[in-house]
Amino acid sequence: MNEKVKKILESSLSIGVLSKAHGLNGELRFVVFTNILELLEDLDEVFLYNDREKRGFYLEVESIREGPKSFLIKFEEFDTREEAEKLVGFEVYVPRDKLPELAENEYMYDEIEGCEVFEDGEDIGKVVDIIDTGANEVLVVRKDKKEKLVPFIKDYIEEVDLERREIKVRKLEWI
Repeated sequence: MNEKVKKILESSLSIGVLSKAHGLNGELRFVVFTNILELLEDLDEVFLYNDREKRGFYLEVESIREGPKSFLIKFEEFDTREEAEKLVGFEVYVPRDKLPELAENEYMYDEIEGCEVFEDGEDIGKVVDIIDTGANEVLVVRKDKKEKLVPFIKDYIEEVDLERREIKVRKLEWI
């Protein structure tokens, strides 16, 4: 990966992936990774990157709308199904400065993933995934081959230190 693409990816956030062509006019199914749907309202230009192909480029968004199973996105430069199929598998990135301000104690998933988690001072592993249950998020914390699920709610989270990449949690009472 060249330095220019690396800088673009570091200063951007992946908000979804193009999963398959839809219809005949160049639309694609867009599986969204974010629950900040107002971000989609103002999309004009995005960076597409395919890690497998190590290829990336900017495209202008012509339209985006909600479909039956995902969002449907159309780019100005792609007007046929065949052209759209060439974009399947690309992730869609937006600059972080276009993201809405978060409230206190709100975090982007990519800020939390990779953080080391400490339970009553003991290192219990790194956040490897986050599950959105609908009611709250649950951190998937892994150390060696053991996984622990930690509810990401104020009753258990004592401190989140993004600079040190650490999360301090209380010991779960039912374990």
